[in-house]
Amino acid sequence: MGQRILVVDDDQDALTLIGLTLKRQKFEVIKALSGPQALSLLAQELPDLIILDVMMPQMDGYEVCRHIKANPRTAHVPVVMLTARAQTDSQVEAFRAGADDYITKPVRPSELVVRVQAVLEGSTNASETQLARVISVSGAKGGVGATTLAVNLALALAAQARTILVDLEPNGMAAAHLGLVPHHGLGDLSVRATDEIDQASIEAALTPHISGLQLIAAAEHPLNPAQAGAILNNLLAICDVCLFDLGSKLSPAARTIAQRSHHFVLALDADRIALAQTNRMIQSLSQMGLPGDALKLVWINRLGISSDTAGPAIRAVIGHDLAATIEPAGEAMYQALEQGQPLIANQHDHPVAAQMRTLATSLLRDV
Repeated sequence: MGQRILVVDDDQDALTLIGLTLKRQKFEVIKALSGPQALSLLAQELPDLIILDVMMPQMDGYEVCRHIKANPRTAHVPVVMLTARAQTDSQVEAFRAGADDYITKPVRPSELVVRVQAVLEGSTNASETQLARVISVSGAKGGVGATTLAVNLALALAAQARTILVDLEPNGMAAAHLGLVPHHGLGDLSVRATDEIDQASIEAALTPHISGLQLIAAAEHPLNPAQAGAILNNLLAICDVCLFDLGSKLSPAARTIAQRSHHFVLALDADRIALAQTNRMIQSLSQMGLPGDALKLVWINRLGISSDTAGPAIRAVIGHDLAATIEPAGEAMYQALEQGQPLIANQHDHPVAAQMRTLATSLLRDV
């Protein structure tokens, strides 16, 4: 898929013509008919460039541009003004608002494409500056140990990079695993409108762990996709790794995060029902457009089944290699839960803790 361009114009015909011109050059086009609609879309996802009309009702292009450039999360996105206003003072105002280029209508399609490409080449787009890794952890079914895996991976990652763990599962138990009693979390963010979710509100929702890991604790009710997208957008600016515990059901909000994940870690079991559910999950992820190399399958071998026997059998059923196998640690895991200290923190030298650290390191290395 090509680079994404957000086109903002209150004229539907202009939107259509610009969109067709850009699509012929393999750009992905996102459209907005007003300034407020454009800002709402930007709260959910970041394009590589914005083409912005000046004369619009509700909010003109100058004001929209100032909002974009005043927000640290969107300030780097280049803005090209495309307008019928050819006066010098209009151009001056556009550049003062932060525009990267100014094109007057009518414009030949070939010139528009060249100008857009030139701005893109001269500007570092959002995907290139995005240093934060986005890692999702989910379970093929409930009870396979996905939250235990997510919490331990988060702690292992926090030893190497600034890491924030987000418990996206309603009433999720990541805080209990970490021995934390949060006073803030996703519940604070779930009552906010999408455009009210900013870096300050994200930071206020964090609960620190003694390890340096920071947690955004679960809410009672699920978020909507727009809220999930806005949270992720702001997280990218304040951490190196964003790890999401998505639970075992791909809610609409979880799908939003999954589609933008560098890695999707799927915890599974080896029984027949679990493998059938794993196949369904893999199919859903494929339909959502998750790249095949982003999927990391992890077998939580709680029963101590011989991996020499079960490993090939699992692969035969699901058609994918395992990224890792986590061996049994029943008594150690029980103690970790009782003490509110995950295995990696509670028993650093345990073989299973070492397996989880190895998996965490591979997730960072593979991005």
